[in-house]
Amino acid sequence: MEDKKNYSFHVRKAIDYTIQNYMESLTLIDISTHLGLNKCYFCNLFKKETGKTYSQFLNEVRIEKSKNLLIKSNLSTLEVALSVGYNNQNYFTIAFKKITGTTPLKYKNKSL
Repeated sequence: MEDKKNYSFHVRKAIDYTIQNYMESLTLIDISTHLGLNKCYFCNLFKKETGKTYSQFLNEVRIEKSKNLLIKSNLSTLEVALSVGYNNQNYFTIAFKKITGTTPLKYKNKSL
C-alpha cells in the first residue's frame, strides 16, 4: 500500500483508518470528523501529501480488496461490491475498470 513514513500524523491516521474501515460507508465528513479536522483542510492536506484525492485513495483501497475477493471467493460481483463498501454495483464496476483497466467479471474470469 502506501509508504506512510513520509506523511504527516493526520494523513497517516487517515490512511490507517481507511484501511481498517474501507468496508464501511466512509465520507469526507466522517474521516475529517474522526481526525478532528476541517473537511476542506483535510482534503487539501491529503491531496498535497499523497497526490490524490481522498476519494481516489478510498476507491483504490476498495478495489485492491475486491480483487482478492473476486479471485478467492465465489461471491457475485454485487456481493463483492457490497462487502468492500460500495452500495451500487454499477459504480463499483466503473471504479474497478477505471483503476484496473478491466471489468470485475473479466478480471475474475481471467484469474480462473
